[in-house]
Amino acid sequence: MNGLYPLVRALKLRASMALMGLMALICLALPLAAQNAPAPPPKPAPTVVPPPPNMSFTTRLDRTAVWVGDQFHYLVMVDYSQDYEFVLDNLTKETVNMDPFQVVDITKNVVPQKNNGRRLFVDMTLANFSTGESLPLPQFTLYYFQKSKAVAVDQAAAESLSIPGPTIGIRSTLLPKPNDIRDGVTLNSWNHPRWIFSALAWICGAILLVGLGREAQLFIRRMKARKGPDRRKAMEAVRVRWTSGVPSEFTDPKTCLTFYDRSSQDMKEYIGYYMDTDTMGLTADEMRDELQRYGAKADLTMRVTKVLDVCEKSRYSGNGASADSEAARTVAQDMREILKAKL
Repeated sequence: MNGLYPLVRALKLRASMALMGLMALICLALPLAAQNAPAPPPKPAPTVVPPPPNMSFTTRLDRTAVWVGDQFHYLVMVDYSQDYEFVLDNLTKETVNMDPFQVVDITKNVVPQKNNGRRLFVDMTLANFSTGESLPLPQFTLYYFQKSKAVAVDQAAAESLSIPGPTIGIRSTLLPKPNDIRDGVTLNSWNHPRWIFSALAWICGAILLVGLGREAQLFIRRMKARKGPDRRKAMEAVRVRWTSGVPSEFTDPKTCLTFYDRSSQDMKEYIGYYMDTDTMGLTADEMRDELQRYGAKADLTMRVTKVLDVCEKSRYSGNGASADSEAARTVAQDMREILKAKL
């Protein structure tokens, strides 16, 4: 009995080792069998029932590819004879299902053709909100019935016309398999030497602001330091003053001399405001030179020189020329034209 115990133990050990080896072979053989197993047969494509005689259809897309969110037109054209009639009352955007595309609008129209034929146009406006590389449009079904003399129209059996949809490309800004809906952007670190340019830009901006503030301050000071009346108002005051002092008659020599004196002074003051310079001590020739240097009109320069020359001669000649009433009237007319000059 004691001699059989070691033999039984050795047999159990060998059986265990054999069982473990068998299990290892089975584990290795399963993946190989799975790899070598024949692939499952592909799913059969949905069968499309051909249209009946004297009926054909075509499809058309206005785009070959669309972006996510774009709208496109899907046109279905059916040519058929007068023996058929389509049911179009149920073709609305609420009843037509083109999932995953959204039906935005749908229109239908029947156009008579030659040989008593007809052509049906069904125009669908679809919107795409799907992603991928391409998507086939779902099958579109139209219902019709065949006219017969033996059966009434409302009692005829309706039949279906299945129209397979074409494939449209889908474009997207996202990567094929993005980790996030946002595109990854690589950020470049700003090198430390580049901060010098930023600091220089800030310094230049500060200097520019200081300079603008200084110029604004000087401008305000100059405006406050400017003395004297407004030139336009002063010229208007001189014009009113001279006009109110023009005598009605120039028969009296004393009146003429007073008129020449006032006209000479008022004209010099008016032209001084006009050129923004002091002209009270200028002669006729000097006044002409100043007006030409200022760029005044030739007619104004000629009238000013003429009036000033007549007034100065009449004031200082003492030969009785100041009593010339015609010359005084001419001076008055020229003065009226001179006082019309404005800034």
